[in-house]
Amino acid sequence: MVLGDVIRVEDASTYVVKIPPDTQKECVGRLVKIKKDDRIIVGVIKNIKHTVREELIPYIEPQMQPKYAPFNEDFKNSYYTIHGLGTISNGNVKYSIDSPPDIGDELLLLAQDEVRDFHTLNGKPSIAYFQANRDALGRSVLLGIVEQVEKNYPECCAMLKLIRKYIERGT
Repeated sequence: MVLGDVIRVEDASTYVVKIPPDTQKECVGRLVKIKKDDRIIVGVIKNIKHTVREELIPYIEPQMQPKYAPFNEDFKNSYYTIHGLGTISNGNVKYSIDSPPDIGDELLLLAQDEVRDFHTLNGKPSIAYFQANRDALGRSVLLGIVEQVEKNYPECCAMLKLIRKYIERGT
């Protein structure tokens, strides 16, 4: 399922994705992917922004502005802010991004097997990217990531509970 298209690349690990109006919205902290030719960029939804195109308000009759401006689908835009975590290329996981996606690339949900693949480094469970990205991501985003990893690594629940507790206390 396509969640949207990349409309802006701010840096190697921050992207803005426009959400189509008829698409079901995902929550903050959801792991996502952007497919490139030979690799998958793995990221997380960091923020969701809803805006109203203010430049159209002058063209609406004054008595109609309170009714239509903030609620009409024609004026509302929604965007995901994506934070890139790393890449998967030919089965190799790398917790950095050398080349960002292109404008127009599609954002997709990260499948369960891909979540497991991304969190396996040298045959062992790993969230090595976590500490490096801790300051860039909010508490709700980090907790969302931990929740998804728990589903795929039940054998690591004890360690992930400690991480969850650490985050909840106030990283």
